[in-house]
This record gives sequence, structure tokens and C-alpha cells, in this order.
Amino acid sequence: MILRLIVPPSFSMLMALHSYLKDIVMRVYSPLLPILASVFIPSAAFAADTLYFGGSILTMVGNSPSYAEALVTKDGNISFVGTYDEAKALATDSTEMLDLEGAALLPGLIDSHSHVTQMGLALSVANLAAPPYGLADDFEGVQQTLRQYIDDNQIPKGGWVLGIGYDTSILPDHPDSAILDAVSTEHPILIIHSSGHIGVVNSLAMEMSGISADSENPQGGVIQKAADGTPNGVLEESAMWPVMLNMPQPDMAQQLDNLEMSLQEYARNGITSVQDGRTTPTDLALLKKAADDGDLWLDVNAYPAIELLNEDWNPDFAHFADYQNGLKLGGVKLNLDGSLPGMTAFSSQPYHKPPTGQTADYHGYPAWSGEQIEGFINKAWDNDWQILIHTNADAAGDQMLDAIKSLKDATSKDWRPVMIHAQMAREDQFDDMQALNIIPSFEMTHPFMFGDYYMDTVLGPERGARNNPGGSAAKRDMLFTIHTDAPVVVPDVLMTAWTGVNRATRSGQIIGEDQRLTAYQAMQALTSHAAYQNFEEDIKGTLEVGKLADLVILSADPLAIDPMGIRDIEVLETIKAGETVYSADD
Repeated sequence: MILRLIVPPSFSMLMALHSYLKDIVMRVYSPLLPILASVFIPSAAFAADTLYFGGSILTMVGNSPSYAEALVTKDGNISFVGTYDEAKALATDSTEMLDLEGAALLPGLIDSHSHVTQMGLALSVANLAAPPYGLADDFEGVQQTLRQYIDDNQIPKGGWVLGIGYDTSILPDHPDSAILDAVSTEHPILIIHSSGHIGVVNSLAMEMSGISADSENPQGGVIQKAADGTPNGVLEESAMWPVMLNMPQPDMAQQLDNLEMSLQEYARNGITSVQDGRTTPTDLALLKKAADDGDLWLDVNAYPAIELLNEDWNPDFAHFADYQNGLKLGGVKLNLDGSLPGMTAFSSQPYHKPPTGQTADYHGYPAWSGEQIEGFINKAWDNDWQILIHTNADAAGDQMLDAIKSLKDATSKDWRPVMIHAQMAREDQFDDMQALNIIPSFEMTHPFMFGDYYMDTVLGPERGARNNPGGSAAKRDMLFTIHTDAPVVVPDVLMTAWTGVNRATRSGQIIGEDQRLTAYQAMQALTSHAAYQNFEEDIKGTLEVGKLADLVILSADPLAIDPMGIRDIEVLETIKAGETVYSADD
């Protein structure tokens, strides 16, 4: 792999210089394009496929909003951005003239961290989410949803039942095996917490997976037990793995169907580039099959789990350094801790109200030792793999930063490591991230989904108000991104932007006003900054000549409305490389 050498000292300087030079070129040459096209280029070669006009065409170029009157696409790329009169000179009888009728045209949205393969699975099993994404807002709701799922799918006795998304910020606590036994003792049942980091099984599933009072906690996980030593069915982090390995896996045909549903869900939310974070061998086999079959109609950027790489599983990073039929291997993923809603994230301070069975000084736990983390990060550095590092709480953030500081010449190449989630990043950690050119990527829907719970139970008022501190990064002029972490929530990136801008919780209270983003900053985090994180700033993220015609049409301009209305904006159309992949009219 060719190394990208020294990163400029400031992301904003790089983006500003890029924008400035592009602006000079366009100012000089844009007025000449129609003339040059008619004189030097055969009309069929330069003819516009589609001309967009009549709305807010927000280019996302630079650090302040800029608009164009018209945009032209040709052969899947953007061929002109400028005035309507200049664009119209490029049109022919075959050009589609698309009047936006006041709608907004933006670059296609990029979910900079999510799990496209897991999202497909989540769409195929019992939905245990609380409102607004589901109906399970108490234990009875969880039980009724599971019973209905068993009945609707006619699952035979002995057949596994899987549910995803139960939410302890709404429920009184984790369900336990007794609650699931009341649903069925004839079906093994596994339900997964909304964070994806904790699962609960019924008695039959525990028995089939060999979990008993004699079972010891695995590294990076906990088997919760009652006072008498009997497992209560709650399995934290890596303790879930034996159950998940014991479950029968869907065949390739079902996996492909699930993946298709997942891509449709992303496209419905205006997303043209998706991520598969912490890809497993099974996940990668699925993605390769879909790519070979021509069924990846959105770009999928996969990051294999670095701890799973070995002589038996050694993905071809060189071949997939660029997209092959929609699939790219962008680097590797490493998880350092668990979940804040599940209170398994590794924090420097105790949780405000410790979870059931824990003492007052409980502050979560790490997934790996410092020595192991250094080994993983050195492996990524030596192989020139970009690394995404999951750190929900700040003690895990310290582990990441210490390991990267230990690298010799840690900023000598354009590596772009990413602190995924960075939910409790401290100001001193932002100092280190800025010095080390680390990109923070915030799980920005959490202040809405879990903000009340963080304030009351998990973190307390002071730390809870600061969760997902995007404003701290913005004030430092750092490049940062925001993401959904789907299927933790559905890939509703406009809701993610709304939360970053408004910082409103489910109950309507505003938390961490000093951490608010502007609407433009939130959209940068979903477009130009996300493209930069993915090493794709030359082809995506802004509306500029030569870039892919990855576009989204929104019912309103997020910058021109009351910020509280951003989550109500409708995705009217999603366009990938010039082709419509979602339309609200269909």
C-alpha cells in the first residue's frame, strides 16, 4: 500500500486550502465550460444526464455554507456546479430537467460508523426497542413482542428465538431468565440490549450453551449471578459469545435477503455510503458474495475485527483498498470497552448509581490489557491499516491514547485513526487527539435516546450533560464525524444531526447546551468530514465537479429551518452514482 505522508497540522487548514484552490479553478473555468463543450467536445460526450435546479443546492464546500443554482450529472459523476444559465447550456433533448421545487439537494449522507450486516439481522428478528423505534416499554411489552414473533413466524419447539433492542433506559432493569422463561421454556431465547453489548437468555438457552454456576467470567465479559451463584441469564460483553456461537446461523440466501433489507433502510434515510464496523469472517463472506453478485448498490466500507485476524483469516486488504463492486476494506476495528447504557463501558470514575449487584466504586471494565492494545495498534500501524477504536468511556480513551503515544513517529504518516463513540472524552483527551491527528466520531443520538437515563442513573447530572461532547471538538476547529451505530438505533442520520444541534432528551430537557453543534457542523459531520474520515474526500462529501453523483434530496434545507424541525425533514430521494436507489414516491 502506498503511504500517504505527513498530515498538515490542522484538518481545517487542509480543508480550507482544498476549498480555496477549487474555488479559484471554478471561478476561472466554470463560465467557459459551455463554450468549451460546444467547441472542443462532441455534444454527446458532454451532454448532461440530469440537471437539478429550483431548490437549495447546498454544496458543503468549506467551513461556511455555500449554495449553487444548478448541478449537472453525467455518467454517474458531477459534471457542473454553478448558475442555472450556465448549466442549461449543457442540456440536450435527452437531459432530465429535475426541478427541486424548493427542496434541498446535498451530497449523499455518510454513516461514519455502523454495522450494515448486523442491521440486516436486526430487521429480521423481534424488535424489542422502546418508542419511538418500537413498542417494548415494559417487561410485559418485551414478553408480548416475543410471543407474537414466535406465533407470526411459527417457530417450532426447540427453535431459537432472537430479539434485539431492549432498552434499560426505559425498562426498570435488564430482564432475566425468569422473565424469558415466562415466554417459553420450549424455545431457547436470546435477547440483546439496545447497545448490542449485553444479552439475556432463558434457562433452556443457558443449558444448551453450557452456562452454569460453575462457569467463570471470560476475559472482557461477565456472567451475572444471583446471590446463591446461579446465573440469572444476563451476559455482558464476551460472555454472550458462547450463546451466539451455539445458535444456528441463517443460510447464505437468508443472509443476502437480510442484507438487502439493510441497504434499503440506509437508502431510505438518505445514506449512500455505509460502514460495517467490526466485520467477522462470516460478515465478510456475505459482503463478498453480495459484491460478486452485483448486489451491493450502496458503497460498503468494512473494517475487520483486528483480534480475529490470523493465519486462517487474512483478508486481502490490498485488493480491496478501493471499492470492488461496492466493497472496500477501509482498515480494522478494535473494541476497548462496552456500553454506557449497559454500564459496562470503562470509566475513570464510578457510575452514578451502580448496576444491580455492583458496589459503589464500580466503573466498568476494559476489554483488553494495555499490552494487548499496544500489540493490536502496532499491528495496524505496521500494516498501514486505518484503525477505528471503540472507546465509550474515558478510561478506555486513555488506553487508546496511551497506546498511540507509544508509537514511534505516531504522526509521520496520514493514518487517520478514529476514536469511535468518544462519548465521555475529556478536554485533556481532546488535546491529545488534536496532537495525534485522531478523528473523534460521536454516537450523537445518545443525548436523545439515553440522556435522561445518563443524567439520573448512569453518569449523574454533570457528566451526563457532557456526553457526546461534539461542541468541544467544534470549538477546537477539529474535524469530527457523527454516526448512528446502527442497529443500536435505526440509521436515521437526520435524527442524529437533530440531536447534535438541539441536545434534547426524550423528556424534552436540554442537556449540555455548550456542546451543541450548528446545523452546518452537523451536516459536515455527515458529508465532507465523513468522506475525509474514509479517505474519500476526493470523490465524495461535497458537490464539486468530478466527484461521484452521490446525492440526497431533502424536503427542506436543514440550515434554513427551525433546528427543532430537522428530525422531521423527509428524505425524498437518494441517488448513488447518478442512479436513484430510493424514492419516497415509490
